[in-house]
Amino acid sequence: MSDKDIPKPVGLLSLASLCKRVIATNLERYPAESFASLAENEWESVVRFKHKMTAPKIITATVSSTVGGNLFGDGRKKPVMCDKEMIEIESKNPHLNKSKVIDAIVWKDCTDFRFKRGGPSRPLLLELPWSVQVSRMERIAKELILLLKEPQKEPQEDGNDDVTSLPRTNRLRSHIHIMISAPMCIPLLSSTGIGKAVKKFIKMCKGYSDLPTWFPDIHSVHDIPNPAFRGKSLLEQTEILLGTWKVMASASGAATCTGRERNTSEEQHIEDLEAVQQCVQWRDLFHALNRREQMTIKTRGAKMRKIREDMKSDRHTVQATNTKKKMGNRKLGEQLLYGDSPQQSSGAQGGGGGGGGGSGLSKLGQLRQASAMGSARIAGKSAPTTTSRPGSGFSSSVASSSGQKRKLASLPPTSVNGHVTNKNKRVFTLKDGMKMKLPNAKRRF
Repeated sequence: MSDKDIPKPVGLLSLASLCKRVIATNLERYPAESFASLAENEWESVVRFKHKMTAPKIITATVSSTVGGNLFGDGRKKPVMCDKEMIEIESKNPHLNKSKVIDAIVWKDCTDFRFKRGGPSRPLLLELPWSVQVSRMERIAKELILLLKEPQKEPQEDGNDDVTSLPRTNRLRSHIHIMISAPMCIPLLSSTGIGKAVKKFIKMCKGYSDLPTWFPDIHSVHDIPNPAFRGKSLLEQTEILLGTWKVMASASGAATCTGRERNTSEEQHIEDLEAVQQCVQWRDLFHALNRREQMTIKTRGAKMRKIREDMKSDRHTVQATNTKKKMGNRKLGEQLLYGDSPQQSSGAQGGGGGGGGGSGLSKLGQLRQASAMGSARIAGKSAPTTTSRPGSGFSSSVASSSGQKRKLASLPPTSVNGHVTNKNKRVFTLKDGMKMKLPNAKRRF
């Protein structure tokens, strides 16, 4: 009896499933070299199991309609694995970097998460891999002809009976909208044959005088954001689209491809066209977008440095300045500060050193004298002379410290050794007519 014939209890998992669950749960913790022993199908089963484990339980109606942004079609807010981890694993295990399953469930979400659709880092030309763009246009080219065929009661052998069973008008609107919004180029036209299919579709539509009942309503108005196609019928939109492709086929350079962004240069647009043709899978598109982003950052940095260098070289700078001693109102300011006396003005401006100029005062003395003269002028008094000095406050403070001014003033003065003195007070005559008064008796403090 084999292991498959042994019945398993309900609710229990096999040993292989338990191992797979443990590996999928701790997938980010294992080093990249540990996956070298796994085959491609084993690696796909582990990642698929992790993708199923991390799927959101509730998917709202608004999530499925979200394109780009942080939410994907299945309601996820981030990819099942980070792009850095996938790059490290596939770089050290080359036998795992061609898996289509990993490309569909991991790299697609990593590309949409890192480079938002419609954002500045992802132009319209690099929105889908080249293989996806080719397969989509081939499917539209095939279904356009099937929309004009009479429906059959029995299923067709090629399996396209589902096309005829759907509302044909809505299907035609969807195809036209995709063709208008897609970035079309000459390599895509030649490889898919979409131009010949549209031309044949227009010719078959005009071949009917009276449209059959099963025929799509090609005269209905289809409103889309593009102003060149807005308000036109479905047939008119296909004719305008075919004419645009004919003009593009006869052009050269960046005009050979539609969908050029407004801020994208012609050289960058040509590079994007060449890069997208090399993107077979989503991982290839991710690497192409990553290289484009790094080059954009480098170019932008060089551009900003060039702007700063130009601003520095073109800016007017002052090399040297020469100031005059008396300009404008400087003379008036000196008159307001020192008055009309030429000695004070010359003494303040001249004489450095310890002497302080012609007045014989230091700089601090000159400032005090100028301040006193300014205060006297404001008060309306005469300015103090250079020889007059105010009386010292030290003798007055010592004489009045006893608090007996009135009593001492009433006592008769006496003379001792040429000095005028009272009973409790002595007066000493100093130089330049100054006097100092000292008390005779000791005071208690």
